[in-house]
Amino acid sequence: MQLLDTTAKVATPERVEFRYRIAGPAQRGVAWLIDLIVRFFVASAVFLVLGVIGAVPGLGGASMGLTFLFLFLLDWFYGVFFEAAFHGQTPGKYAMQLRVVRLDGSPARVPDVLLRNLMRAADFLPMFFGVGVVVMAFDSKLRRLGDLVGGTVVVAEERTRMLQEIRIEPPVSEEERQGLPAGVDLSAEELATLEAFLRRRDRLSAERVEELAWLFGPALTERTGIEAPTWERVLVLAYARATGKDAPREDLAAVERDFGLGDREAS
Repeated sequence: MQLLDTTAKVATPERVEFRYRIAGPAQRGVAWLIDLIVRFFVASAVFLVLGVIGAVPGLGGASMGLTFLFLFLLDWFYGVFFEAAFHGQTPGKYAMQLRVVRLDGSPARVPDVLLRNLMRAADFLPMFFGVGVVVMAFDSKLRRLGDLVGGTVVVAEERTRMLQEIRIEPPVSEEERQGLPAGVDLSAEELATLEAFLRRRDRLSAERVEELAWLFGPALTERTGIEAPTWERVLVLAYARATGKDAPREDLAAVERDFGLGDREAS
């Protein structure tokens, strides 16, 4: 088992499997330390305010009660709040490009993040997440007890800048255009997957490109009827028809000219 670069599989309704990278213990440890620092500064600010309130005659008891209540909420619900409100990310996870998702790759729900965070106390035993680290070592997806109970997994994301519009190279030929269906309906997730594939393929070998295209190509051919000499071209043609990029090059140039479109630069 690879602990630092493990991948997990997500099955689509078409029974196609995609992979995402599991976050390793080192990344998660750094994210936890960042969150610990954030909690320290938040607690310090609140204690300062409560200290001022406690100095007022007659409010000392209320200030003490609010202090204990705040510590309880901060300790138990810091992760719940951020992971539920910010799509599976705490400040530490955001800094380390990590995200909590469900096992099928879908966004984690409030009950999921609530369970995984309530189990943190058990994972922390006997100290410094001793139980959690041992459980992760024996789990193929590096899940601690909280993840096992909540049905979640922590994944590592890749943040890339989209420097320019995706262009179909080589352009769709007239013969290919005639063989395409009237329309290709792709979900937002499928479009995002195809875009990631098309942007990345120039950095991969031809064999690796075709291997990745095979994961989705047969399902697309079965669903849309699109056929091509390679699975890579099947994906290209499906994306082109779904986004309107299968028009003749001169037509696309005219549209870009009329609407002031062109390659987008990273901000």
